Amino acid sequence: MATSNQMLPASDQALLLAYAAARARGDQAAAAQAWQDLAVNAFDRVQQIVKAFRFSPGGPKLPEEEWGSAATEAYLRVVAMGARFEQRETGAFYAALATCVQNACRDFGRKELRHDRRAAGSLDTTFDRDGEAGPYDAALAGHDARLRERSREAVEAERDRLEAEQLVAWGITQIANATYREVLELTYGDKLAGDEIAQRLNVTSDNVYQRRRRGIKELERVLRGL
Repeated sequence: MATSNQMLPASDQALLLAYAAARARGDQAAAAQAWQDLAVNAFDRVQQIVKAFRFSPGGPKLPEEEWGSAATEAYLRVVAMGARFEQRETGAFYAALATCVQNACRDFGRKELRHDRRAAGSLDTTFDRDGEAGPYDAALAGHDARLRERSREAVEAERDRLEAEQLVAWGITQIANATYREVLELTYGDKLAGDEIAQRLNVTSDNVYQRRRRGIKELERVLRGL
């Protein structure tokens, strides 16, 4: 039991050292593999950060229906982060991971924040004092224009989100191993954490971790093939 309790932290440290050693000797393939395994290890941590994220202290969180999409985007960014990460301590990795995931979450809200900035102070510049329009006409016109633009961007963002989710869902169906598919469907489709999946399937958390790690590797190979 003691070995099981110590396995995950030791695994993270070992993978990080293996990644650094592979980079030092110029073995990019080994470095990429070690980093990918490290990113898979961190998937539950990514989900936890997404669920806890707030745009400001005490401010709003991401809508619950966006957690899965945000976690997927954040995970892909964590994988990409391996091209430039140079630290050897897990503490530095966890800190970089948190920053990476939080930035991904902020990107989900960047359009809304941009609209807020546009709304502030924009009315004076649109109101023509020498014209015949009343003092509220410019405000109403500006508000209508913002609503139209916000609606258009919301439609585009929703379309992109659905396309990404549909692509991932299709990729999961292409995985031959049924147990890997099942874990990935519960991860990406039902948005369940590792311990919740373990309870649902009546298996150990380590078993879920192994299936998901191998399943994500298969999924990435499928999507790269496109």
